Amino acid sequence: MTSIMSPLNGTASHIDERSRLKLQDNLRGAAENMETPNDTMLRLFNAGLEVSVAKVGVDLGLFKALAATEGGSLGVEDFVAKQPGADPMLLERLFRYLASVRMITETGKGLYAANQVTVTLADDSIEGSLQYIFNIGNPVYQSLPSFLQSTNFQTTTGGKYAWHDSRPTDLDFFPWAKQNPTQLAHFQKLMSVPRDGDWFDVVPFSSDPAACAPTQAYFVDIGGNIGHQCRRLKAKYPSLPGRIICQDLPETISSAPPMVEGVEMMAYDFFTPQPVAGAKYYYLRTVLHDWADEQAEVILRNTAAAMGEGSRILIDEMVLPNTGVHWWSACLDLHMYAMLGAMERTVDQWEALLGRCGLRVVETRTYMPVMRNSVMVVEKK
Repeated sequence: MTSIMSPLNGTASHIDERSRLKLQDNLRGAAENMETPNDTMLRLFNAGLEVSVAKVGVDLGLFKALAATEGGSLGVEDFVAKQPGADPMLLERLFRYLASVRMITETGKGLYAANQVTVTLADDSIEGSLQYIFNIGNPVYQSLPSFLQSTNFQTTTGGKYAWHDSRPTDLDFFPWAKQNPTQLAHFQKLMSVPRDGDWFDVVPFSSDPAACAPTQAYFVDIGGNIGHQCRRLKAKYPSLPGRIICQDLPETISSAPPMVEGVEMMAYDFFTPQPVAGAKYYYLRTVLHDWADEQAEVILRNTAAAMGEGSRILIDEMVLPNTGVHWWSACLDLHMYAMLGAMERTVDQWEALLGRCGLRVVETRTYMPVMRNSVMVVEKK
């Protein structure tokens, strides 16, 4: 097994998504097939502890300190100096646990060094993601079983979610996060972690002036935050005809950095009528998975009402297969339910939702074949 895996060490980012995840799943499946009932119990017993002790490592600055040694080792006493009064024996117990689950490497008695996972956990985006998982995700998951019992396992729950049961607030997550900037920053770090694939790879935009009149909107990014995708589009296709517009709520637009030339920022609430009529493309990137069908229909109907002849909606979301969903996609689906009462949708669910709004899928262009991140090209029926 070591000889099979050794060529892959440190090269995960260079293996395509399909090959990498298939290998991971096969290896995990093989390990689970070898488990005794006690092994399975121990794996689940440990699952709840792993994130908590990783959080301790983040709080101690362990991962960043080890990554900064560039191949060297640090001893427990180095961290006692950073945490005056800490018990060296307890720190060593914590560190040896992290070594046992391969987050750091034990190099000697009381000595530890970085490995590939350590370096990953030292990254600011991953560290922020871990903080979100510990502070937000895990408490919500702990609340999920009792929440499901209290609602008799209903998809629609009247605007209350497991999120609300996890802490004393009546606010939904995003309004709450705006009042808690540290937690919002952790969430934004999670959103900044690069993922496989690029939607630009499956949507060939045309610079042909005939494709769009100069005063017409060519690309409208609905719920586009501070304009990341519009910036990328303008950089990749500087000669696109027509207008490029990023839309989001007024407070988001006002906080955006200066926009590149040729991109307009527009305050807009997608639960109100779309003010830009007849655009070539209306783009929705991971917007609809934040909402249950009732709200998603409002967003889609507002967009459809503004479409002209030749307009298309580009929906950039997971399009889950009707069977055989990957564990990460299934995880994210339940996360959206627990946090927002929302969902990741299957092929059939997308077709039903769009059909109720007078829309249909012309084609689905998948750029992450396992996670099924895709761009659906949608037109009016």
